[in-house]
Amino acid sequence: MIYRFLRQIIKVALFFFFKKIVVSGKENRLHEGPLILVANHPNTLMDPLIIASLMRQQIGFLANAGIFSNVLFTRILKYFHVIPVFRKKDIPSGEKPDNKYSFLKCHEYLDQKGTLLIFPEGNSYYELKLREIKTGTARIALSYESLNGFDEKLKILPIALDYSDSIQFRSMVSVTIGEAISVKTYKKLFVQDEVKGVTTLTETIHQQLERHIPNTDNKEQEQFLLISHKFYTTFNDPKGDLHKNPKHSLASRAQISKALQFLNENDKRLYTDTEKKVHHFFDRLKEEGLTPGFFTTHFFKKNRLFVLLGYFLKFLLLAPIYLFGLFSNYVPYLLPALVFKASKLEIEYKTPVMMIVGLFSFPLFYGLEIAWIGTYLPIDTWDSLLLIFAFLISGYIAMYYFTELKRFKRVLHFYFFMKPDKKLSLLKLRDEILANIEIAETPR
Repeated sequence: MIYRFLRQIIKVALFFFFKKIVVSGKENRLHEGPLILVANHPNTLMDPLIIASLMRQQIGFLANAGIFSNVLFTRILKYFHVIPVFRKKDIPSGEKPDNKYSFLKCHEYLDQKGTLLIFPEGNSYYELKLREIKTGTARIALSYESLNGFDEKLKILPIALDYSDSIQFRSMVSVTIGEAISVKTYKKLFVQDEVKGVTTLTETIHQQLERHIPNTDNKEQEQFLLISHKFYTTFNDPKGDLHKNPKHSLASRAQISKALQFLNENDKRLYTDTEKKVHHFFDRLKEEGLTPGFFTTHFFKKNRLFVLLGYFLKFLLLAPIYLFGLFSNYVPYLLPALVFKASKLEIEYKTPVMMIVGLFSFPLFYGLEIAWIGTYLPIDTWDSLLLIFAFLISGYIAMYYFTELKRFKRVLHFYFFMKPDKKLSLLKLRDEILANIEIAETPR
């Protein structure tokens, strides 16, 4: 009962926090156990919250043993079927981690037809690539089936998470639910050679997850992928705009990742030349405070007068709503970021901290604002609900208005302050990159 109630609250919080959560493969969901969900882990607490919100059944979790230090918190974790896993950092120096207890608890939970969520990378980092998959998931699954004569029909369901920006408020998430892996398929191999059975199943899990997320070898490649994706969707694939079609855009990013890896392995000269030019292009844009969209044919065809007039009318008409939204939402909007900054936690915890704080700050301040208004005007329940709705809508409009103000500033710079020779230089660089892309896309 408590789990279901909290899940509904989390669904509401996720709805407001993320601009879009795109789910693919819903037909692959399994709502009965025994079942193990496996997922990549780029965003600490947000990853389990998103996955739990998508499944009808209650989910048990594996978590680092280090969080079980507080007695009261431990009781809460046990209530929600959180099973500790011991790592080297969770035990005294010189000792080896012993997870027999963890395996036993996992087996007991699966015996009850439960569903376990495991992040086989073992840790969470703010990066795109899929890290090394630990063998723990495969060992839990195969040992459980072995104890039950491979008759329990245990399945492993891979879930790939891909964030447009995993630490940014109002970012987008792609969730791809893959086809279930039947553990009993590995019975013969496991019986013949336990180690080989475990490593083979682990490799299958890795392949299933890696198919649906971008993959890079280091931070430099990751940065190149991000700006390449922005360039490609701007000039080659306008339908892949992240805000207009996040599903298509995030899928496109995964494909671009594979294409760049292929190019790096098969035509190093072209890869290096393109990387250099793309970085130079975005560095020049950054110097001018512009975005790639200013150098599309579509933007160049726009009438300058109509563009400026459109912004003027937009700002004039929305100004009262913007001011109301700014007044009613600024403090609760700012507070989550301030709390995270004060916490001095690692960047991976930014998103969950902001969402959890926002879950309390917005209702609290909305309540205070309604109470304050109530001291001057008579307010009933329906009036309060209407005010909450007005706070929410005006808050979104205030964010949009502020974004448009920043965009208008860039428009003014492009039209009136950027030198023509710099525009021509960037257009030439754009065309050189497009020529490289055309060569790369030519069948070989």
